[in-house]
Amino acid sequence: MSANNYRNFTDEDLVHRIATKQDQEAFSTLYQRYVHLGLGVGIKYLGSAAPAEDAVQAVFIKLWTDAQQYQIRKFKPWFYQVVKNHCLMELRKKDPSNKIVAEWDMELMEFEETLHHKLNEEQLLNHLTNCLKSLNEEQRNCVTHFYLNQKSYLETAGLTGFSDKQVKSHIQNGRRNLKICLRQKTA
Repeated sequence: MSANNYRNFTDEDLVHRIATKQDQEAFSTLYQRYVHLGLGVGIKYLGSAAPAEDAVQAVFIKLWTDAQQYQIRKFKPWFYQVVKNHCLMELRKKDPSNKIVAEWDMELMEFEETLHHKLNEEQLLNHLTNCLKSLNEEQRNCVTHFYLNQKSYLETAGLTGFSDKQVKSHIQNGRRNLKICLRQKTA
């Protein structure tokens, strides 16, 4: 198939060809379409071109090797979110106590992306608010401080009186319970 024909494929068709056939031309076409978006996101979060390029390369490598594992319905928002999460994880590795906007983990973001066709953002926000209220007090406080108030683990520990380990545990359990609750409300 000629390169010109690939330009007419949708992003999702290209991803399907990558996942099912390891189609290099499809991969190259998708890369050319989105490398600039990825670099923009990377520079926004990481501050310079070199680490941004590394982040984009890592995400595209992940796409190439793991495409069959993802259920990507809309490539552009998925790609944007994965690059953003990758950058946030890189910043966290460098300085775990930094007050970085710690978005929901990638797994939850990918879950939300699959819901996007069913729910609009307002409905999802209402469900998330209700699910947050259903958490036990410890989980709700830790999740609220960490995600909504953008506090670090150490700051959350100081505000709640829990140890770092307890904070991490409450956040992890809270995220899991939020995910379960969201699944139930959107099923």
